[in-house]
Amino acid sequence: MAVSDLEGLLILTLVGLVCTALAARTRLNAGLLPLPVLAGSAAWLTVCGMLGVLRPGGWALLAAGTAYVLFELLAARDPGALPDAGQSRFDMNSRRMARAFLDAPALGLFLLCGAGIWLLLMAQKPMFLRWDEFSFWGTACRMTKDNHMLHPGAPGNLTARSYPPAMMVLTYLFQFFGEGFSEWKCLAAYDILALAAFAAFAAFPAKRWHLAVIGMLGAGLLPYFFLAPGDSQAATVYLNAMGDIYLGLVFGGALCLYFRTKGARAGLVCVGLALVCLTFVKDMGFAYALLAAALIALDRFLAVEKPGLRSFGCASASGIGLAVPVLAGFAAWSRYVLAASGIDKGAGVGAEGSQVGYGYMLTDGVLQFLGRGGETHAEKFAQVKAAMFAALTGTPLCLVGGTLTAAVLCLGVLALAFGLAWPGAERRRAACLAAGGLGAFAVFWLFHLLLYVYSFSAKEAALLKDYDRYIAPYLMGWLLAALCVLGLCGENGRRWKAAQAASGLGVLALAAVVALWGLPAQGFWNVNQSNYAIRQDVAARAQLLADDLSWDDTVLLISQGDDATRWYYYCYELNAVMGYGWGGDGYKEGDNHWVSTFMNLVYPDSDPRELELYAYQSEYPDQALCDEEDLTLFLREKQYDYILLDQSDKYIRYGLADLFTEQAPLECIDAAYLYRIVDDGGEYVRLEPAGEVRYAP
Repeated sequence: MAVSDLEGLLILTLVGLVCTALAARTRLNAGLLPLPVLAGSAAWLTVCGMLGVLRPGGWALLAAGTAYVLFELLAARDPGALPDAGQSRFDMNSRRMARAFLDAPALGLFLLCGAGIWLLLMAQKPMFLRWDEFSFWGTACRMTKDNHMLHPGAPGNLTARSYPPAMMVLTYLFQFFGEGFSEWKCLAAYDILALAAFAAFAAFPAKRWHLAVIGMLGAGLLPYFFLAPGDSQAATVYLNAMGDIYLGLVFGGALCLYFRTKGARAGLVCVGLALVCLTFVKDMGFAYALLAAALIALDRFLAVEKPGLRSFGCASASGIGLAVPVLAGFAAWSRYVLAASGIDKGAGVGAEGSQVGYGYMLTDGVLQFLGRGGETHAEKFAQVKAAMFAALTGTPLCLVGGTLTAAVLCLGVLALAFGLAWPGAERRRAACLAAGGLGAFAVFWLFHLLLYVYSFSAKEAALLKDYDRYIAPYLMGWLLAALCVLGLCGENGRRWKAAQAASGLGVLALAAVVALWGLPAQGFWNVNQSNYAIRQDVAARAQLLADDLSWDDTVLLISQGDDATRWYYYCYELNAVMGYGWGGDGYKEGDNHWVSTFMNLVYPDSDPRELELYAYQSEYPDQALCDEEDLTLFLREKQYDYILLDQSDKYIRYGLADLFTEQAPLECIDAAYLYRIVDDGGEYVRLEPAGEVRYAP
């Protein structure tokens, strides 16, 4: 174990101390503060990254946190305040902070669970596995750490450079001191953010510590309820570096912060920090943050006070005050992305060359929904709309049903809260969250329908690609907020006891459902290292080439039989630009070919010594039909520097024999075969071995 492996525990300790000091100063429950502290840290590092001072900004953040804790320990609370006789100012303030900590069991649980997660993952050292972790999420985190800069301007194999950076800079914070990037630290940092949202939900005072325990347990099971795999699969809940789960949890956690702080000014500041961070979790986080601001404004208008001109003014001011930093953050990020990578986030949606503006998408989409849109997207819109309506009940979204079931569950919790609440503000709050949450979900659902129509290919739209990833986070956050409202109903009375009993039974029911239908075979508690066999093989081969390649080199990967998995792994592992291949009928003029990430040259099982080399094309249309002339034309056009032969076969050895200056291998086992592309103007390019073949130990 390296000393740097413990750096996350140091950051976690500092977060706990800052939360305790802030609680002593503001008199808020300290369990509410991990989420705004982490959110504020992510927002600060994002701003520093956009200014090009990410590393100094990190040092400034840690120094400021340490200085603030020392200030609260050494300074007088009020001007002129003096400690009692025989007691130093440090003793007085430390006792005050100790009382703030002991009165917030959720903070203690957050720190305990965070340390436990860190130590467990440190022992198991899980790795990234999902494709999206290599196409963006994990790769962007690594680029940020390795280069001490935000991913849009860092060297790396990313096309999605415009995605927001909150999860990247949070990962950066939790491995700030050590050298190099650790995947398990990234996963642990994500989980600590989830625990911060759980703590905001479970922030009960010390006399109700048992409710804090139940609340943390119930909130921790919620992602399994929505995203749990079948019994035979390995769970990626708490073991993935993607933003979907955390999008929903920060959304719900921000609403929990608002409800638990009862609209206090310090509470609204905490909510504002959470919403700014939410904006930077994913592109859709911008919409989530505005929806949360709208729900809070609605609550302040109808629930906090009796509806009227005064409450309308207060509600409008709160909503605008929360929305302005969200809008400013989104606009600043868009300008930074344009400057750093040349990508215009406001250009529209859809594939390059077929993009439509957001204004057109919204106006034409609404008209299509009303049956008055143009003919261009009419047929696709009708198909996607039918699929989206069918998915409300037909596509599993949680362990007990589809989207409609989950929405009804949220409304059922709020109906129970309405029945148990004291007449007046409490009941209006439950009704507001029910009506507002349902209305926001309708807008959210419609927006995703439009995204499928205008942003996705016809095939992906027909399949509603990643439907559960897009829809579940909102419902997860809404349900978390609904359970929070239920837990606060009828406080300090018999109604409150009934509400707590209902909440406790709900947690037990949730645990039973997860145990019976959603408990995965593997999770963060028992990582199966055999899952990483391909990852480790690619990593070992890439390491052999570390001294031969740089970001000035472009490498074409040829890996026979690959389905793009190994290509994405090499994009992550190799410090060189990964070139794109092609698919189709060949590369001569008039042939049908298109850009592809990976390269399979003819179907791998075909026998190249037969005359019909391309007989498999009709059955396997994603394979590139290629002979020596095709590959030569392609490489001359692209001007790539190297070919990395990762998986070979008979066709590579015999069908392309004229290109290789030395006989190509028949198989590539634990070896890195790197060929330099040399074009001397002859009939074919030449593929020369770039150094000696090296084998992984």
